[in-house]
Amino acid sequence: MKLTLRLVTIALLFGGSTLFAQVPGMMTMQQASVPQGTDLGANDTVNAAGIALGNRVKLRGFVDFIYNYGDIDDVGTVDLDGKEASFSTAADLDFLFDFSPVTSEIHLSATPDDISLEQAFIRYSFNRDFNLSMGRQLTALSYEGDEPRDLYSTSYGYFSDALFSNPAFSKAKGTLLSYIGSGLTNSQLRRNYVDGVRANFNNGRFGLSLGLHDGYWVDDDFNDDNIALDIAAALMIVPGLEARLGYAHQNTKSTAADDEIQHFNAWLEYNPGSLTLAFEYDNFDIMGTDIWDIMLLGNYQFNSLFGLTLKYAHEDIENTIMNVDSDRISLALLFTITDQFGFNIEYSHTEFDIAGAGDGDADEFYLEGLFNF
Repeated sequence: MKLTLRLVTIALLFGGSTLFAQVPGMMTMQQASVPQGTDLGANDTVNAAGIALGNRVKLRGFVDFIYNYGDIDDVGTVDLDGKEASFSTAADLDFLFDFSPVTSEIHLSATPDDISLEQAFIRYSFNRDFNLSMGRQLTALSYEGDEPRDLYSTSYGYFSDALFSNPAFSKAKGTLLSYIGSGLTNSQLRRNYVDGVRANFNNGRFGLSLGLHDGYWVDDDFNDDNIALDIAAALMIVPGLEARLGYAHQNTKSTAADDEIQHFNAWLEYNPGSLTLAFEYDNFDIMGTDIWDIMLLGNYQFNSLFGLTLKYAHEDIENTIMNVDSDRISLALLFTITDQFGFNIEYSHTEFDIAGAGDGDADEFYLEGLFNF
């Protein structure tokens, strides 16, 4: 892809965000608090915000309404064509139970077509720093969170994420995944919910999580040594500057010569208050398909009403059948109307190249209303 596009984007992301942070008068409110510690491995159930349903039970959740638009064209003989505008509605209910030292969470997700169990786990805390969690839990190797309130935009950063989430790209998703041949049609590369057990440690500055699962990307079980392992470590270097490293590995039942899936993830976040800068790197080996990517994110909260996010992501997918690389830029305007309600506007543009077929591009537009409780 064009080197100029990448250089200009990086310059805008880091130079522009830093400039905003330094210009006098840009802040119209007291600066946001600086993160003092990492949350990896921590028992977040005990002090979580939510609606008290009793002395030991809390409820939290959200209602999310999104207008989605996407447009992508065929590239040479590769069938990707899709153009669609649609509405989507989702809701989430999380029940948090605190019977310390035993805590538990149940997360339910609802759409007009389905109600599903996202997470359901039990946690036993041996002391303030160490706990063991068992059940269905979110995988840990991603900078971006799994729920809308955890994001600095409406969509996730990578083009592969857009393939899974935007209805206009459903044909492109099927076509490109068929070339990868990984069996990941029902799982994302990141932020999956998996069954297993985790040992967790968190002392505020340092966090560690070690997990054993019966499946991570592909549904599997413990028969024939088909197990999945993941480990993640986080360090709050100084208040506001956090670094994380993670690795996951899964054996599968595939008959292919390479039947393993591996993922290495690293990210760095700098958040001195109203400014957030982040860098993420991934490297996947999916049964013979190599994928690497980077993401740069800059967010600035100008005041209590308005924030802006700029993201750039590059992905490179390579195997013996097809090579695809993509560059995606996203600009999101974030409006906070009340503590519970906000709406976001986002535009994303992707340029990609399929070796032997040619160049293509995709456009996305999102308008989101989000109510948290």
